[in-house]
Amino acid sequence: MKKNLFLIALLAGLKITFAQAGNVGINTTTPANTLTVNGNASVGSSYSNIPAPADGLIIEGRTGIGTSSPFNMLHVQASTDISQPSASNIVARFDPMGGSDLTRDASIIINGGRTILGYSKDGNKYAFLRGNQATDIRLQVSDANANLLSDTFVISAASGTTGFVGLNTANPQARLDVRGNIKALAGTGTQTGAVWNGTSNFNGFEAFTTASGDAWVGIQRSGTGATLHLSKPVGSTDGSMVHFDINGVGIGSITHSATGIAYNTTSDMRLKENIRPSQFGLSTLKKIGIYDYNYKADEKKALSTGVLAQELYKIYPQAVTPGGNDEKASPWQVDYSKLIPVLIKSAQELQAEYEQLEAQVKKLENKI
Repeated sequence: MKKNLFLIALLAGLKITFAQAGNVGINTTTPANTLTVNGNASVGSSYSNIPAPADGLIIEGRTGIGTSSPFNMLHVQASTDISQPSASNIVARFDPMGGSDLTRDASIIINGGRTILGYSKDGNKYAFLRGNQATDIRLQVSDANANLLSDTFVISAASGTTGFVGLNTANPQARLDVRGNIKALAGTGTQTGAVWNGTSNFNGFEAFTTASGDAWVGIQRSGTGATLHLSKPVGSTDGSMVHFDINGVGIGSITHSATGIAYNTTSDMRLKENIRPSQFGLSTLKKIGIYDYNYKADEKKALSTGVLAQELYKIYPQAVTPGGNDEKASPWQVDYSKLIPVLIKSAQELQAEYEQLEAQVKKLENKI
C-alpha cells in the first residue's frame, strides 16, 4: 500500500510527523516538503524562549540563501540567471501585498529607517534612497576603495531650499548646485582632449573646477557657426550684454543699442588717482615697429599687419600681456586698443607743432 505511514510523537504538546516520503511535519500530518512547519519557528539559542510572530520565523545568526557561507546576516546568491524584461540576473525580488502589482505602493526599510528604497507614495510613483534626516533625500554611493560618498546626490527638503538638488554637496544653495566639473558633450563614448582649448574629440560645453578653488568655462563648436550666442528679446533697445567685475568693482562691459554693440573699458575719474599728463606720445609712437607677416598655423598664409609683442613690451608694456615658455599654450598678446591713447597724444603733439609752425609762417609773411 502506498498509504502514508507516519509516526506521531507528543513531546510537550508538539506534534511531529515523519511521512513515508521522507518529509517531516511539525503540527501537520501531511507535510508536503522536506520540512513543513504549521505555525511559527525560531532558530538560535538566544531565541529559544522568544515567541516568533504568528506563522513567522526569527533567526539569530547569519542566513544564506543559495550559499553555504553567508558573509552577512542575510546573504542571497543566485544559482541561475533569472531574468525579466525589466532586469537581468535577478538575485532577489520584493513585491507588495497581493503580488507583482506596479500600481501598489511598496518600500524596503533598512536599519530602522536610515535607508528606505521605495516605489510610489500616495499615487506619485518614484524610486528613492533616503537618508535618516528629515531635511533631505540622498543617493549615496561608495568609491572603489569602499569610502562612502554621502553627498553624491541630495534633494533638499529644508525650509527655503525645498526641491534644491545638490551634486557633491549636502546643502544645495540653488535649484541645481554642482560642486565639481560639468560637461555637456555632443557625442558618445570616451572624450579625449579638452573643450576649453579646442582639442576635444567632441564639441560641447564644460565648466571646470579645481581643488584649489579655481574655475573656468570652455565651449567648443565646429564649423563657421558662433560658439557663443548672447541675445535679448524683442523690444530691447539698449542695455548691457556682458559685464566684467573684479572684487565687486566693474572694469568693463559690452553694451548694445538697437543697432550695434559698444565695447567699454571702465575709465571713471572717481576711481583714479595720481592723474597727470602722459609722457607717451609721438616719441613713443615713432619707436613702435609695424610689420607685415603671417601666422605659422595659418594654412592659407593670409597677410596680417601689426606689431611684435616682445618688441612693443620694451617700448609700451601697458599694451602687452607677457606669455610663457610655450608659445602655443601661453603666447605673448597685445591689446591694440591700449595704443589709442598714444595715438591721440601723438595727434595732439602734431597739432601743436602744426599750430606753432603756422604761427611762425604768419610772422614771416607779416615781415615781407
